[in-house]
Order: sequence, then structure tokens, then C-alpha cells
Amino acid sequence: MFPYMKLVLCVFFLACQANVIPRKDEDNIPNLFNLPGMHANNRTDIELIEGDIAMPINNGRTAYISAPRWPNGVVPVEFDAAFTTSQKNVIISAMTTISANTNDCIRFVWRDTSHPVWLRIHSGQGCWSHMGKIVNYGAQDLSIQIPSCVALSVSIHELLHALGFAHEQTRPDRDTYVRVYYENIQNGQAHNFDKFAPSQVNTFSEPYDYGSIMHYRNDAFSSNGRPTIRPILAGYENWEPYMGRGDKMSAQDITKLKKYYSCP
Repeated sequence: MFPYMKLVLCVFFLACQANVIPRKDEDNIPNLFNLPGMHANNRTDIELIEGDIAMPINNGRTAYISAPRWPNGVVPVEFDAAFTTSQKNVIISAMTTISANTNDCIRFVWRDTSHPVWLRIHSGQGCWSHMGKIVNYGAQDLSIQIPSCVALSVSIHELLHALGFAHEQTRPDRDTYVRVYYENIQNGQAHNFDKFAPSQVNTFSEPYDYGSIMHYRNDAFSSNGRPTIRPILAGYENWEPYMGRGDKMSAQDITKLKKYYSCP
């Protein structure tokens, strides 16, 4: 049995005080949004929004508004046979990290016949997940492509999408905190930087979080190696090389989960 967690529809906050130096994580964390072939989704029933969020064809971002949670925070899971034991252990580590950070407010459990819905982790084309629990019966897919996506940071990121999380930089007030450099974005990828209208999401009055594991890197979808998104809030400029490069949930990620779900 895995530990557990209740999840939010959209999680958004600000990363610590301006005078706090960001943590330095490992440099070998995969760039989720610039990996070759990561966006070449070969499914005919879904489309990828923001690079790694699967939506039913033609539903677009409207599905975000009502991303449902897993009942009682229990997420049954099963793995595709393609994964080795060591690869599965990386993803299981992401699950136990989420659970431990919420004091077992969310639990991942092995799928059995008593579960009408479960999360099927498979090696599809790319790293992607649906937003929240979107099926009423059967398997809900989450893709961790072997070997490119098999990393702790990517696994946490995609699992949080499955639990209901949106990307941090899509919140409606993001232009106060970051600037998007559209001239540096790959052709056809500018839509991945769309933001929500205030009526579409609830930020729960939490501040912006540059350190969230759900934030884009500064070079996400870059066509020329130059930044596509940079901090602009005074005192937070030093966060640029750290955005989207953490291998763990930020303190604000954890605080938000506990606050929103009244976790002990």
C-alpha cells in the first residue's frame, strides 16, 4: 500500500521571501517541455494542453474548471508491464513523497477488483496526465515514457496533474509575477502559455509560487535556447534559473494542500 493525499483543483502560491536564496537541485532533472517527441501525442481520443495535460478532443481548457478529485483521496494504481522494478520504484517514490508531505492525507493503493476506477501508469508517447479524476469506470491513463520521463520530478508533476493540479503560471494574475517572451517560443506552442480568466479558477487567495513543482522552466518550449518566461517581481529575479527545476514539492505546495484539504 502507498501513502495518500487529497488534492486541489488548482494550486497556486508564492515561493518564500524575496531575500531567501532558492534551493539548488540536481542539474540532471529532465526538461519536461523540451524533450524530443514529448508533445507528439499519438492518441486519437485526446489532445495535449500545455504540453502534458490530456483532454478529450475538442474540450480544451474548459475541462479544467471542474477537475474532480479522487474519492476520499484514495488513488488505486497499476503499472504497465513495460516498467522494470527500478523504474517503478522511481514512480512509487513520487507517490510516497506526495503522501508523506500530506501526512497520508492522500493514499495510493494497488488496484484490485473492488476499485471501479484506477490510475494506469504506462509508457506512452511523452509525459502526460489527465487533470483530476475524469473517468467513472475503468482505467485512467498517465504516461511516463521510458526512459525519458522516468524521474522523480516528472513523476510528482504528472501525479499532481492526475490529482487535480494546474500549472502555476496559468493563474489569472501571473502577469504581475512573470513575463512571457512569445518571440522565443516554438512555432505553434504559444497556446501553452495561455492563462485562465478569474472566473475559471480559484487561487484560494494564495500568492504566486515560483518554486512550485508545477511551474514551467524559464526555457519551456524555447525555440532558440532563450528564456520564454522570467520573473518580474522585484526581489525575485534570482528565481529564474530555479523555476521548474525542483525535484520536490515546494513548501508552499505542501502548505496549500494541507490548508485546502484540512489535512492534519
